[in-house]
Amino acid sequence: MTEKPDYILTFDRPKNTEIKKIGNNWYLYERFSKYDPTIKRSRKVSGRCLGKITPDGLIATKRRLTPAERPAAVLEETVEVGASLFMWKRTEDLRKRLQVHFPDQWQQIYVAALLRLLREPRFKRLQLHFENSILSHVFPKLSFTASDNAAMLRTLGKKRQAISSFMREDIDKKSAFILFDGHRLITSSKTMPFAELGYDSKQRYMLQINLLYIYSLDENRGAPVYYKQFIGSTPDVSAFADVLTESTLRHSDCTIIADKGFASESDFELLDSKNLKYVIPLRRGSRFVKSKLPLTPMSYENMFPFNGRAIQALKISEARFNVFVFFDAQLYANELADAVERGDKTNNTNAVKLDSEMKRRAKGAPRLTNEELQALQPQDLMEIHNEIPEMGTVTIRTNRTDLNCMQVYRVYKQRQAIEQFFRTYGASLDFEASYMRTQATQEAWLFLNHLSSMMGMDCITDIAAMNEDKNISLEDLKQTLGKIMATRVQGEWLVAPEKRSVAKLLDKFDFNPSPELIEELLAEGTPH
Repeated sequence: MTEKPDYILTFDRPKNTEIKKIGNNWYLYERFSKYDPTIKRSRKVSGRCLGKITPDGLIATKRRLTPAERPAAVLEETVEVGASLFMWKRTEDLRKRLQVHFPDQWQQIYVAALLRLLREPRFKRLQLHFENSILSHVFPKLSFTASDNAAMLRTLGKKRQAISSFMREDIDKKSAFILFDGHRLITSSKTMPFAELGYDSKQRYMLQINLLYIYSLDENRGAPVYYKQFIGSTPDVSAFADVLTESTLRHSDCTIIADKGFASESDFELLDSKNLKYVIPLRRGSRFVKSKLPLTPMSYENMFPFNGRAIQALKISEARFNVFVFFDAQLYANELADAVERGDKTNNTNAVKLDSEMKRRAKGAPRLTNEELQALQPQDLMEIHNEIPEMGTVTIRTNRTDLNCMQVYRVYKQRQAIEQFFRTYGASLDFEASYMRTQATQEAWLFLNHLSSMMGMDCITDIAAMNEDKNISLEDLKQTLGKIMATRVQGEWLVAPEKRSVAKLLDKFDFNPSPELIEELLAEGTPH
């Protein structure tokens, strides 16, 4: 074991740092925690070198810190500044709104939602992430221990009226909306009042909560604007009408986009009886399409481009609604390739079984019946066309008779983009924690998710507007910016220079995490 000199033993090491011996010298490095999914817990990770420790004190690393020339100094602390500063600059309006609706709790709500977006959604690591962020200096009185989190959730969850008022502001600013069918939140907790046994879209019979969401939609930007939770057994159509009433949204401003599992005839009758508009895909084999099969290129009436693809469309007019059949040649090619590959794999597997059975029969020891043997005969892959006559098609029913085929298709495709938002719920469910056992704590959890999603979707939209969505994901943005650290030396904040790749990303967003910006943030966060 290496013997440490006295000046190392007596060195006042700041938190979030560690001392390493390299050669005959001692150096100070950043240290932070990072969640490792392989071991399912956080582990310590070393960051950048901050300087060399000598008997006279710390000599800051010139190539890491600015100003480049600095004598031995007292290092006070190292924290993350990149992602926190970036989101702080983008969320000024959000903070002002939270101050209006939650004057006594807005700071805790804002920081919790932001950290859950930037780091991870689990509450048990919130305090650690807070301590490692510049936000701990902006709001030094905040705490996110287990007891603090439980108290925050209990208090916030009882403020459904304030939460609704906050969300209604977004509805007042928008004009076009889509309403999702119920999204089932799965939980194993038996103490949640809204959780009831039922089947979800994956046919899992488990305790679940029914969550409905209203999502704003226009040509360039989409965002979650309103949600409400219901008992797991609540029919979606009944919940639709209820959430529209509570949100004060006019039925004429909202279109329901459900999934294929919703499309029973009784569901459509209920939607019509409540004057609700819808755009809903139908399962293949629909009675509206059967009479038109087989479909050929000449069966379609219209054609339009969509994301570099040519989409053909057939309109089937009914009494109070239209049914559109869309053909996508690329989808057809993908489905055909998949079906042929599966068919060929089945033929190869059956050929091995058939050969083994024939050898057993030659020895007078058969295992299979003649019917089972016949089932092992190879399938003619050309028969796939007859077995799946609607391959490459999507069928959509809508009572929005004012929309043409291209408009209906574009509205439907928006659902796929928005579904990514709902996937975050399944990934971040923390209902098993001891403080997630009441309707109030559920409500608070949902609202914090809502705020995190608002901030995240805003970033995703801007990335797409820059035509960088194929190069930069939200996760890329968070991880890259999260590596930008700042060190406080004798009361002055110094930002470590960025790598070239990080600097390139910052230029795209016109963002500079400078010491001046840190001081601006600290001044803004100071209570007046």
